[in-house]
Amino acid sequence: MNVDLIVDARYKSCPGPLLTLVEAITRASPGQIVMLLATDPGAPLDVKEWASSVGHKFLKVEKVDDVYQIYVEVSG
Repeated sequence: MNVDLIVDARYKSCPGPLLTLVEAITRASPGQIVMLLATDPGAPLDVKEWASSVGHKFLKVEKVDDVYQIYVEVSG
């Protein structure tokens, strides 16, 4: 998967990862893939619920070591 933007929100607690992602997505273009790096265990569910409520596409989440890699496609 080609990632257009990586957003590092590691070691931020809720709602930090989601707020960091929202700010980054406002600068992204429709169709771009954004990967959020987060260590907060609530971040995957928060991002999934937020993305579905605002129309972005939640693609997947992977956990590498203690870091969640959360992929979202920006909607138009």
